[in-house]
Amino acid sequence: LISLALPHAEAPAAANVTAAAVGAAIVLMGCQGRGEVWRQNVGARRSSERRPMGVAFRLLVAAIAALFASWSAYRPLPSGGNCSGTAFTPGMQNMPEGSPKLYGYDHSHYTVRCRMALGLKNMPYRMIWVAEDDEETPMKLVGKKTTPIIEFPGEAAFAESSLIIARVDGDQAFGPPVLKPKTERPEVDAWIKKLSVPMRNLGRPRYIRSAMLPEFRSRSARERFVVTHPLPDPKTGESLSKADWGALPKEYRDQVYEHYWADSEAQLAALNEALPGVEGLIASDRHVSAQGLSWDDILFYSRLRGLTLIKGVELPPSLQGYLETMSDMTDVPLLTQMAM
Repeated sequence: LISLALPHAEAPAAANVTAAAVGAAIVLMGCQGRGEVWRQNVGARRSSERRPMGVAFRLLVAAIAALFASWSAYRPLPSGGNCSGTAFTPGMQNMPEGSPKLYGYDHSHYTVRCRMALGLKNMPYRMIWVAEDDEETPMKLVGKKTTPIIEFPGEAAFAESSLIIARVDGDQAFGPPVLKPKTERPEVDAWIKKLSVPMRNLGRPRYIRSAMLPEFRSRSARERFVVTHPLPDPKTGESLSKADWGALPKEYRDQVYEHYWADSEAQLAALNEALPGVEGLIASDRHVSAQGLSWDDILFYSRLRGLTLIKGVELPPSLQGYLETMSDMTDVPLLTQMAM
């Protein structure tokens, strides 16, 4: 009966339930025996009334007791193998066994998107930071150097942020989906495009100088990022492909990164000039579009979180309020404390 009642329970829980049930059965049978002895001693009943309970009947009663013990102790596993369900309270307990593992970079807006989805569903997960020069880990997981990657217990790991978010948001064990579909916001896209050049020129030199971003904690990782992330030529403004940039001498790439670090004041002025254009584009501190929380927020917050790494950035009130609220809602901290 126990094995039928607990087909999906984790092994430790099943073992505990079995022990409790067996104990209950032994106590029940023992009490029955002691009752017979007591009745014999006090002579409360005639010998014809002291017939011991049949063995088969005792076993049946014990089995019923075991089944009730099983039901009281059993908690089914939610999908994905996570044993916490929606009862997980951050800070009040350790990470539950069977939680998914998310592999990624702290600076990457693709990783941020997945962290947002996990946070909005209050799904416990293990965040595993991958060094910028670590090819081995993603190759073993999905066969190529890419992030983010998620790994659910008992399932093959898979990449692509859109697939990860769809899986997380659709996990009914942690409640119904919370994200509405993406809407067309050309005015938002146009505004972000104005920010993209100064944000890139300010952000990339800062990433490799931050001792707090876990993917850049070695010289090899920092240099690998420079090799694979081009910046425009300071004189012509020309942007090279990743392959052409990587083929250039190391000295030239380093000089370009140093140029944009030294040119922070001019780049920051261009960024601050474009930022006020966001006013009127944010519907609420809790969602960027009027329809409510949606894929628009996944894209918007993940792209603009990097602004908070830039010291001296002048965030308009609506954007400041939105970033702070969304950070709290998703449990994805801003980078304000490490700004430079």
